This record gives sequence, structure tokens and C-alpha cells, in this order.
Amino acid sequence: MNINDIYIQLKDALKSEIVRHDLADKRIDIKCKPLSVEEAIGTPEHDDYPIVKGKEVMMAATFNGAVGQSFTDEYTDISLSVDGLLDLDHTKTNDRAIFIAGLNAVYRSLDLCEKTIHCKDKEPVACAKNLIEQPQFSGKKILLVGLQPRFLEYLVKQNTVRALDLDPDNVGTEKFGVHIESGEDFEDGLDWCDMIFATGSTIVNGTITHFLNCGKPAVFFGVTISAPAKILGLSSYCHCGH
Repeated sequence: MNINDIYIQLKDALKSEIVRHDLADKRIDIKCKPLSVEEAIGTPEHDDYPIVKGKEVMMAATFNGAVGQSFTDEYTDISLSVDGLLDLDHTKTNDRAIFIAGLNAVYRSLDLCEKTIHCKDKEPVACAKNLIEQPQFSGKKILLVGLQPRFLEYLVKQNTVRALDLDPDNVGTEKFGVHIESGEDFEDGLDWCDMIFATGSTIVNGTITHFLNCGKPAVFFGVTISAPAKILGLSSYCHCGH
């Protein structure tokens, strides 16, 4: 399945809900804007998260009082109708970020998904602590896709971890005893690992296709993947999202 096929499936699912709930004739705008660090993640105990370092922004869409978010490194401030989401060019990263934020907001408003708002303050640490209480994240060779520092910090306590990231400032560095590898060199990691733990923002940057149907179990984390995981039948983790 390529990224085009994935977005066609996501758009078909959204279109079905638009028809089912008679949303097409309602000119309810979805306003997308990048959030500030404080709006997105509050004041966490650590300052090494990508959004705090300015490497990513968070898009926020509001629909019928429900909020949907997505992480991206490209964005456009835009306001459009629900139907307008279907017309976005899903070959472009910034349009995918807008679409996913909007999809999450619409699905949340219809109670079709949950945890579409990022956790804040002390919650990222609580999320990481809860992660390693799950049996599937113990005693494994885990490929962490996307450097989420708290997850790496806690996963290495009871697993062997390799970490991939697309940020050139991270690649080649060492975090919590783990050498950070380039996300472009993912194939060796796939061969090595027992399971993949990947950021949900891979649905936005298009790299999610590397980790689907690769023969290894994959879990996608974060708020970005909320509605897409429901539609595509993916395993996801977001303990402290709202």
C-alpha cells in the first residue's frame, strides 16, 4: 500500500461520514493554525521534545467544538469547509497535515475516535512510565521511529532499542545510550527488530508505508494517528492524550 492508497482510503471514510451525518451542506469551517509550544505541550519537565526545539509544529483543527491535532514540519494557516478537506492535495506534506488535523476533529466530534489533543506538562513522563508497564514493551528489540525522548528514556530500561529520526541535528548523536540513526536508513532496523514503535506523524510525512505490512508488528504513538488508526485498523498508543 502506497501513501496515495492510504489517503484515498482515509478520504473515502471521511466522505462516508459526511454523507451519513449530512455535513456536506453545512458551511462549518475547520480552522487550522500552528500552535505555540505552550499551547501544544504546556510547560513539560524537559526541553528536548521536537516541538520545544522548534523542529515541528502542531496543527489544530476545530470542528463543532471538537479539536483534532497533527504534528508536521510543514504547515499552512487555512480555513476551509468539511468538504474542502476532500479536495486537499495529499501528495503535499502541508496538505496532509491539514487533512489529518481536520479528519481527527471531525471524527472526534462524531465520537469515532478519542485522544486527539496532545498531553501537556507532566503527562509526557506519565505516558512513558505507563508504556513500559505494558507487557508488549518488555524484553523486546524495539525500533523507535521518531525520537520521542521520554519514550526512548524509558524503553531502554527493559528493552534493546534502536532509534531512527529524520532531524539531521539528532542523527549521529547518542541519547540514553542509544545511537540515533537516520530515518532514511530504516531497512536494517526493520530486519533487526521484534516490533516497531513509530510516531503517528509518519502518516503526515508519508514514511508510514515503510512500517506497514513489513512482517513486523507496529504500534503508532501520538494524537496525529488517532482517526487514521481507527480507519486503517492500526495499533496505536496515546495514554495521556485528551
